[in-house]
Amino acid sequence: YDAELGELGVKGGYRPQESLMSQTADAAVRRANWVRSPVTSRSPSLAIVTGDSSDNSQENETEDYINVLSGNRFNPDSGDPSFRPSPLCFPIFYPTDLYQGVRGDGVWYEPDSSLEGEDGTGYTPADGVRDFPGLFEKANTTFTPKGLRFPWLAVPGNHDGLVQGNVPKSDFLEGAALSCWKIFAGPTHIVQPDPKRHLVSKQEWIEKHLADGDGHGFDPKQPDIGYHSVSKPGGMRLIGLESINENGLSEGNIDDTQFQWLDNELQQAEKAGETVVVYAHHSLESMNNTAGGGSVHCGLIEQGGACAQQESLEALFYRSPSVIAYVAGHEHNNRIDPRQEDAGEGNFWEVVLASEVDWPQQGGMVEIFNNNDGTFSIFRTILDQAGKPDPGNTPDLENPWTRTLTLASISREISFNEPQVGMGGAGTLADRNVELIVTR
Repeated sequence: YDAELGELGVKGGYRPQESLMSQTADAAVRRANWVRSPVTSRSPSLAIVTGDSSDNSQENETEDYINVLSGNRFNPDSGDPSFRPSPLCFPIFYPTDLYQGVRGDGVWYEPDSSLEGEDGTGYTPADGVRDFPGLFEKANTTFTPKGLRFPWLAVPGNHDGLVQGNVPKSDFLEGAALSCWKIFAGPTHIVQPDPKRHLVSKQEWIEKHLADGDGHGFDPKQPDIGYHSVSKPGGMRLIGLESINENGLSEGNIDDTQFQWLDNELQQAEKAGETVVVYAHHSLESMNNTAGGGSVHCGLIEQGGACAQQESLEALFYRSPSVIAYVAGHEHNNRIDPRQEDAGEGNFWEVVLASEVDWPQQGGMVEIFNNNDGTFSIFRTILDQAGKPDPGNTPDLENPWTRTLTLASISREISFNEPQVGMGGAGTLADRNVELIVTR
C-alpha cells in the first residue's frame, strides 16, 4: 500500500479492520446460523458466497476463509521464521513480533496508544477510531470458528483471481508476495515471510474448495472451470458465474464460452420448468471490462463501445423467462434494481449485496416463494454480523470464549469510522428489507 493512494481516490488499499476479518467472517457465519426467516421462521438451507473472500489471491487467505465457513480450527497469523525465499532473506534478522503489519508511524492506525505522531490522518480517537491495546496481537491467535450449519456454494471475485483485485499474477509479483522485504509507505521493512502467501491460480483456488467437503458447487472433473449450475428440490436452479477478467482490472465480464454454456443452461431450465437465480461476484453495472479484447459479454444492454459487440447478460435474461433474480456483490453497497425490458415481458430483479469488510459489514438472506397466481415473491432480509455495534470502552480481549465476537464488534466500529469509505454502503430503505414481485 502506498500512502498516497488515498489522495488519488483509490479506496481499500488499507483498512485497519482487515486484520480482524477472520473473526468478522465468523461473526457473519454465526448470524446466518442464528437467523430465522421473517416469513416462515425457518432456518436458511443454503449459503452463497459471491466472491472476494480473499484480498490478494493468496493461498493463506483462501484457506482461512474456507476454514471459517467450514468450522476448521486455525490461526489467521502469517509468517514462517524458518522460510528463506531468497538469498536476501536471513532468518536471523526476522522480527519476532506476533503482528508485523503496518501500524502507527503517523500514517496508519495504532490501536495500542494515540501519542502525538502515532496515528495516521483519520485514525485517531478524535476521528472515532478508538484505541484497543493488544488488538492486532489478539486477532492473530488460534480459534475455532462456528462454521455454517448448512451447505454453501461459491464463485470467485476479482480479489480471488487477481493481485490486489486488479493485476494478473506474474513471477515478479509472486516473488514480492513471498519475500521477507515489504514496502510500508516508503521505508522497506523486514517481516517473516511465509510460503502460504503464494498467489494461487484459478485452478488452485477451485481445488481448495474441492478438497473441502462437497466442493461447494465446483466439478472435480473440471477443476479449471469457475462456474456451475445446481438444481435444487422444488424446481429451483442456481447458476453461479465466473466474472473475473483474467487480463486485469477490477471490473468483470463473461467470456463467450461461458456465455454459450449459460444460454444452454437457461434453455434446459425452461424445458424442465425450473425457476432460476443467477449469481456472480460482479453486478451487471460493473461487468464492463473488455481489457485483453476477445469475444466477451458485458452486463447491461446500454453499455457501449466494445461491450455493444456481443449480447449482454441483461438481454439474455430478458429472453429467458425462467430467470427471476440476479444476485451479486463487488460494489460494497446494498442496492436493488428492477430490470424490465422496454418492449416485452422479460423482467427480473438485480440484488446487490454489501460487504463484510466495509461498513455496514452486512450480508443478506434471499427467500423465494411461488405465489401460485402467476407471481413470485423474493424476500430480501439484511443480516448484520453478530458483533455488537459498540464494543465498549474496555472490551475484554483476554477471554477466549468471547474474544471472537469482541474482535468482530471492534471491526464493526472501526469500519463505521474508517475515513476512506463513508456511509453509502447501507443503501436506501428500498435496498434492504423488502418483498420483490416477479410476474410470470
